[in-house]
Amino acid sequence: MKNRTKPRPTTGIPPERDRHPIVTDLVGSYVGSSAEYGFLQTDRALPQTIDDAERDFGPDIYDRMANDAVLGGAEAYLKVLALSVDLHVTPCIEEPRPHAPDHHHAEFRRAGEAADFCQAFIDRLAVTDRPIRKILWDMLDALHKGHRLAEIDAEVVADGTLKGRIVPKSIRPKPRHNYAFVLDEYNGLRGVIAVVPGVSVALRNGIVYGVEEIPNAIAPSKLMVLTMGGKDNDPRGQSWFRRAYDPWYRKQIVKPEAVKTAVQFGGGMITAIAPEDINQVNVQDPISGKTVHIQSAIQSILQQLSNGGTATFPGGTKVEIHRPNSDGQYFEDFFDRCDREMVTTFLLSGRAMLEARHGSKADTGASQDVVDDLVQYVRREICDMLTFKLFRPFVELNFGSEFAERFTPVATMLKMSRPDFAVNATAVAALVSAGYIEDSQLPDIDREILGLPERPMAR
Repeated sequence: MKNRTKPRPTTGIPPERDRHPIVTDLVGSYVGSSAEYGFLQTDRALPQTIDDAERDFGPDIYDRMANDAVLGGAEAYLKVLALSVDLHVTPCIEEPRPHAPDHHHAEFRRAGEAADFCQAFIDRLAVTDRPIRKILWDMLDALHKGHRLAEIDAEVVADGTLKGRIVPKSIRPKPRHNYAFVLDEYNGLRGVIAVVPGVSVALRNGIVYGVEEIPNAIAPSKLMVLTMGGKDNDPRGQSWFRRAYDPWYRKQIVKPEAVKTAVQFGGGMITAIAPEDINQVNVQDPISGKTVHIQSAIQSILQQLSNGGTATFPGGTKVEIHRPNSDGQYFEDFFDRCDREMVTTFLLSGRAMLEARHGSKADTGASQDVVDDLVQYVRREICDMLTFKLFRPFVELNFGSEFAERFTPVATMLKMSRPDFAVNATAVAALVSAGYIEDSQLPDIDREILGLPERPMAR
């Protein structure tokens, strides 16, 4: 047996080289965020259009899509579900147990003071402006607009429990064509350049120098912005209707054809064949009374029938009624397919609104779970906006930055869907009977799971 040895490699081995690490300070931004002006250290005003669809088909394209009965209905359905529960202003610190140290109770009282303050000015908005629920309904147009911006108007209260406090007097959403966002080179929000009555109507687009000196520039502290989606920290967001544009557009193209078909063939079509007697070339038109060619007279009579009238044809005329060969099911199937695509792209489930053709009860339950998750996402977006863009600034104005850092309250909404109330109540009752739930957990369970008024701590 031959002795086989491993062949000696002939390829040279590259030498090791020294690799020194890249060291970058964690504090500060480095990578530019602007695709057009990434190298320039300057502010820039963003275009008012948010995507290619608005640029190609007009800035009102998503408003037009919102008028569709199915797609607009899906948006209204989601808004109703999201706002069908009460908004709560919750202290950022949980209520301590009775035997907890005194300083815990003192901190909770301070957190409660901040929560009571925010709840008071939220309730006051119903008098000075309109209820917060209606404001939020308007703000949720961000679902199809990409974002919604509101201006906060504040005042010092002259009397009452809030006397001497600076509170919001009104929160009013503004038309998108009346402002343009201004960002820095790292996409940090610098404010907006807006149409200010009596000051300036000039908006900007592109590089902006000295934005702080522009008379119609508005600071971010004056604004409350709800952004849905978005990329690269773009405050304009993304429309949830964008993916539904293709089925919506196909539906708009076919609609006129469906109407034309229904008008022409919906009740059948009547045709008439003139008599073969060549001597009857000219007859008296029963409509105008004039002597006309027999074909013109028959055509005039048929036109009268199309308007729902009765008619008498010249003797010998053969009248035939043609029934449509189709009941229009093609159009129904086409529109149904478009509607399902639109609802699925918006609510993530076509079963949420449209009747199922096939499927089981389990499929319906899974679809409802998807919608519940979507509703919770929208509610969290609302609560985050209120907590950080409304509560925090006004707590800081009235109590100081250190107080606001520690005790700014949190906006909360029900976390479970109302259809699950019976299941949730049964589960909570079982946990209480097993001694698993502590007294301190009861307020959160009542508010966030059962959707009931909070009970006292002691059972």
